[in-house]
Amino acid sequence: MSDVSPQLIDRLVAISRALAGHIDTGSAFRATAIEIGTLIPHDHIDLAVLLQGGRLHACYEAGFHTSWSELAQHPVEGSPIRRVLWGETPYLLSDNAVVDPRFHFAGAFDEPIFAAELRSRIIVPLRARGSIIGALNISRHEVGCYTLADVAVAQQCADLIAPYIFALIQTDEARRAMLAESEARNRAELLRVGASQLTEGMERERRRMAMDLHDQTLGDLARIARQVSAFRSQGVARTAQLADLEQEIASCLTELRHIVDDMRPSVLELFGLRDAVEAHLNRSVARAKPPIAVRIADTSDGSADGLSETMRTALYRIVQEAINNAVRHAAPGRIEVLLTSTESVFRVIVTDDGHGCGAVDPAAQGGIGHMHTRAALVGAQLRFEPASRKGGTRVVIEVDREPALGKAQATPAAMPGEQAVPEVV
Repeated sequence: MSDVSPQLIDRLVAISRALAGHIDTGSAFRATAIEIGTLIPHDHIDLAVLLQGGRLHACYEAGFHTSWSELAQHPVEGSPIRRVLWGETPYLLSDNAVVDPRFHFAGAFDEPIFAAELRSRIIVPLRARGSIIGALNISRHEVGCYTLADVAVAQQCADLIAPYIFALIQTDEARRAMLAESEARNRAELLRVGASQLTEGMERERRRMAMDLHDQTLGDLARIARQVSAFRSQGVARTAQLADLEQEIASCLTELRHIVDDMRPSVLELFGLRDAVEAHLNRSVARAKPPIAVRIADTSDGSADGLSETMRTALYRIVQEAINNAVRHAAPGRIEVLLTSTESVFRVIVTDDGHGCGAVDPAAQGGIGHMHTRAALVGAQLRFEPASRKGGTRVVIEVDREPALGKAQATPAAMPGEQAVPEVV
């Protein structure tokens, strides 16, 4: 470094000292920007750091901020300095970047150059382990402020801070990877436990249905069989007796339909999510005392029809449980269900004006726990929130439409522990 002045050496040492003790990229760069400013005066300085194998980059700014740092990441192909980031040129030096065509092209994210009046510019690469990891960008408002000598100094500054910045980036990425892995393990464990609880709940439900069939439906059928046997032995049946027998058979069929609908909602398959929810809503409040007013609205323009069968069934079961919880525990005067959608999200909202449910634990057992498990298994977002200041509960289920639309339509509709049951007509 015989051609480097003592003043430059002192400033580079000061930059090195400024890096010490910082554990995140932004604060480390802001500390060095002050020292770099003593060597190369600037009105704006930023650091572009490559991410995800060089496809994206993040921007850290010192002093005033522009829209370059407002977004967490930008595609490199839209960066005005992409030629340096791609290694196509060793540096960029411009007397007036506002009119310099190298910074402006179709799709370029160049708005800050105009908004902040960044005319004189120096862009030099950051290198670590033989590869470009980003770029140092220095700018002034005036025209023609920088020379090739300034480019050389800027490159020395970049070479000095690059290893430290690289280490911080690697540390950040390792930390994010560890957090992501931990979150994935937690989600997997939550799904495992939830699916186990859901399966146990389905087993209990099947046993209850078996008891209903045994105690009521089979008993009714046995009684009908005895009546038919008596008619045969008598050789004749009066009109009144046949009418009673017809009524018995009709009641038995009605009971069977209710049981089958509970196990596999035929209305959902035949008429869709909206009609299935409406049918269950009306059936749930039919015997409520005092009566419960209901309303269902669908402003989604039929978006539910584009969801997979598995998704529709899961949504129906979650809404079914939300309605049941409101009717059984909240003493509401009104329950409303809204189906709505945007271009990216399909949403079902169940609102009641009852007592409210308080804090909800996603890992809880029972109906609410099953709702969270069903949502997690199909990738839906489920949340509980107060309906208003006066009370009540709002249950919101959200599904990303694009992933949901991309799923195969022939996927099984049964959840763990559920079995398809033929429809009784």
